[in-house]
Amino acid sequence: MYIAKKPAQFAQKLLIMGLIIVLLLVGYLYFCSFGYLLIINGEKVGILPKSSLPDLTAFIIEMKNNAEEAFRMEVVLNEKLDFVPCRRLKKKETLEAIKDELRQRLSYSTYGYILLVNGTETVALSSEEDYTEVVQSMKETYLKDKEDIRLRDFTIQADIDFIRRQVAPDEIVSVEEAANILLSGLPRQRTHLVARGESLWSISRANNMTIEELEAANPHIKNKQVKPNDELKLVKAEPLVAVLTVEEVKVTERIPFRTIYVNDSSMYTAQTKVKTAGRIGEKEIIYHVTKENGVEIKREKVGENIIREPINKIIAKGTKPAPKRAVGRFIWPLASGGTITSHFGPRWGRMHYGVDIAAAAGTSVRAADGGVVKISSYQGSYGNLVVIDHGNGYSTYYAHNSRLLVNSGERVVQGQTIALVGSTGNSTGNHVHFEIRKNGTPVNPLNFF
Repeated sequence: MYIAKKPAQFAQKLLIMGLIIVLLLVGYLYFCSFGYLLIINGEKVGILPKSSLPDLTAFIIEMKNNAEEAFRMEVVLNEKLDFVPCRRLKKKETLEAIKDELRQRLSYSTYGYILLVNGTETVALSSEEDYTEVVQSMKETYLKDKEDIRLRDFTIQADIDFIRRQVAPDEIVSVEEAANILLSGLPRQRTHLVARGESLWSISRANNMTIEELEAANPHIKNKQVKPNDELKLVKAEPLVAVLTVEEVKVTERIPFRTIYVNDSSMYTAQTKVKTAGRIGEKEIIYHVTKENGVEIKREKVGENIIREPINKIIAKGTKPAPKRAVGRFIWPLASGGTITSHFGPRWGRMHYGVDIAAAAGTSVRAADGGVVKISSYQGSYGNLVVIDHGNGYSTYYAHNSRLLVNSGERVVQGQTIALVGSTGNSTGNHVHFEIRKNGTPVNPLNFF
């Protein structure tokens, strides 16, 4: 009886152990079937094992931190993530596969302050306080590279407001960029088809642009030449705000001198002489200049300071009646002397019929004696020529002048300025070619001095 019971007990124990193993296996399988269904913006992406949830949560936090470091600002996740508990026996995705999916799908934004100009959205700033710095930057832009200018008033003629909302991090602009966009605007690109007869000049004028702006937008233009049916890009930027400025500008201006004539009985009526050379004065004028978007619309004079008083020019004017005929002797044709560079006689294989007297351009040429002007015009190799008939068989020639101051038929007196030294005609430098002729035959002028 005792021996018969032993096999039955052993079988019972085996059955119990088998049941325990089955229960453990079922429990293990039941536990392992639990996981989380990942849903992004309502779309089912995959099932994550329950044990991987902490690692995935840490990965999501790490991605956000990396984005904030890259954009240098606080960001928020654009997508909505849901982890729904579920129990499925099907194969779950690996953690790395889920991470790759998140890398592809997740994006970030930040909160920006959108500047509204007359109700229109313009630029996104990182804070409302940035606008104060933007205005200061705009002021500095207006005064850049401008000397002797003080900004008295700076007004933005627009209704300014802000709205706070999510924007892409790269939509946030710096203070300097915002100031430049508000002042210069965003380029608005258009195209123009060149018609027959049009040129860069006419196209730029029609589109309120400069030729330089048109060339910058079309680097393919060669030698400023365009042909019919050429397509040109027109880039026109318009300010986003109207800016009214009042600048205090200091300008140095010239004060002209007066010319005063005084009588001198020692000179003939046709003669004049500068007794005091005039000198231009200077004064500093202070203006308040009103501009709209950099274009002057008003200028008001508010102050004046004399830096240097002008000195009047005094000219003595002869009152002695001019003689009716030549004096009979000659005076040197240049009041300032001059330098003889070529004498009377043979020169370069031909005859030189006068003397060349070098002097600075504009030096006064005067009549060697009184008489009647026979020629005062351009005469071939002589250039601008004056010929005076002195009525006693003598005549004098004055050639290569830069300017003629008398007319044919005019009576002149000895010493009267008749021309200015120059280098017209066949000449290699500023000088006067001076001839004396007796009964039409040239004689050496130096014999008379």
